[in-house]
Amino acid sequence: MKYFFKKGLFLLPALMLLLTACEEDLDVVNPNEPTLDVLDTEDGIKRAMLGMYNTFDGGFVWVVNAHHECMGDALYIPWGNFSWRWANQPTSITLDDGTVVTPPQGGTQAQELVLRNDRAQGDNNAFIWEWAYMYRLNNISNLLISKLDEGTIELSGDAATKEATVRAFAHFWKGFTYSRIGSMYSAGIITDVFGETNPNFVTRQALIDEANNQLDLAIDQLGRVGDEAVYAEFLSAGIPDFMRPDGVPTTDEFVRNINTLKARNILVNTKVADMTDQQWAQIESLASNGLQQGDNYLQFRTADENSNFRTGFNPYRVLIGWHFPSERLIQDFKDGDERFARNFALLATPQVNRAGRGIQYGTRYGFATIDEGGDYATLTSGLAVLDVAGSWEEASLMEAEALINQGSVEDGLALIDAVRTAQNSGLPAVTGTGLDQATAIDELYLERRIGLFLRGLPFYDARRFGVIDPISEGGGREGAVVLDANGVLNTNATFDYNYLNYWGVPDDELDFNLPAMGSASVEPE
Repeated sequence: MKYFFKKGLFLLPALMLLLTACEEDLDVVNPNEPTLDVLDTEDGIKRAMLGMYNTFDGGFVWVVNAHHECMGDALYIPWGNFSWRWANQPTSITLDDGTVVTPPQGGTQAQELVLRNDRAQGDNNAFIWEWAYMYRLNNISNLLISKLDEGTIELSGDAATKEATVRAFAHFWKGFTYSRIGSMYSAGIITDVFGETNPNFVTRQALIDEANNQLDLAIDQLGRVGDEAVYAEFLSAGIPDFMRPDGVPTTDEFVRNINTLKARNILVNTKVADMTDQQWAQIESLASNGLQQGDNYLQFRTADENSNFRTGFNPYRVLIGWHFPSERLIQDFKDGDERFARNFALLATPQVNRAGRGIQYGTRYGFATIDEGGDYATLTSGLAVLDVAGSWEEASLMEAEALINQGSVEDGLALIDAVRTAQNSGLPAVTGTGLDQATAIDELYLERRIGLFLRGLPFYDARRFGVIDPISEGGGREGAVVLDANGVLNTNATFDYNYLNYWGVPDDELDFNLPAMGSASVEPE
């Protein structure tokens, strides 16, 4: 966090008060001379809440999510920016005829990313991005809670409901922070004090435990809301208007959103082979009480104008030459899936070995747009929607996976069918077709790839299913589709990804904050 504190702490009030996407809502004080005194007013605390979203500018909704998508081999990214080209570089690809192709430059993904975990690399240190954005968010959350604890904020009317709303909001974002750090890094820091860090690095599991603790605190505060209308009005002031076109989540919907994230925290941080019956039962309970179809939930939406939420957004970037659909994603669509027909079309000329950086960087397909009836990509302002911390589809598929792994195969398959029906896939039902448990799990995995595309989840799934593990340890992907250097289509290739499971703590942090004695290991896993 020292990286953020060094580069961002003294700008924090301005960051909170100046959200470029909603400048008309943030005209409170001279932005060149902001002070924390403005947070002692009701208007000031609303604006501080609104400022949370400034921490998610293009760097998070674009760069961070792109890392997750490409490391799960849903997108491919050949460009060197932000070390993307190294993040999705497999160790080797064995073609249909047995020819082994290795990257034309560099070593394994782990070697290349660790090599660039250095402050001198600047933006090319992949490890810094998610870390910096999340700890900045945590710091603002700490500020909100500390101001409430001071008891100096003047809240009119139903002050108890307004305070509970702000506290729930802040604890949720702290829970979100620790969920993301614990799901991506080998270790991290827990801090509840605004503007302060500490050298006590804890394990990723301790971070997940703290995430769930913070999420429970948010649920507790939501239970203290007395007037739903007051809550809705106050929460609305803390969320940019373009991200809540249908209003804000009710308190019950907010709780279901939190349950969805808590279920994810268990699911994505345990290898499938290591899951226990107790964990599957916990996931089933949380996911079944998670988001439901029709719920209002926390979203990232493209802005109408003048914002990184318009152009710094994967649904935009996939259409302007930054990211491309992986052939391994394309092959995961089942025959007759109308989501494929709506969203992808053959290119006039296949892209082969783009930029000369490896044959994994190639495809026969390009994206269609939402404007043309697609689901994922658009250059039009205000159309694309990505969830912040889960969707009803994700909750349903987590519940489905838990049910299938507990032996209730048909119940799980029914939830997969429900997601496919809602997304207008046109696929026939898989319930009642006699699928066994193993085949049902395969169906579930593929549906997560398709139904949750662009939501930042494919890396988590590739990790927990062992796909990114070395082939020598049972990992990799067989039967893969890839274009060789001559553009010849291979349909039975084998990918040895051999990727890091968890990133190490960024050098940008460690250069200023050496781990205390007894701290958890800060090395990658």
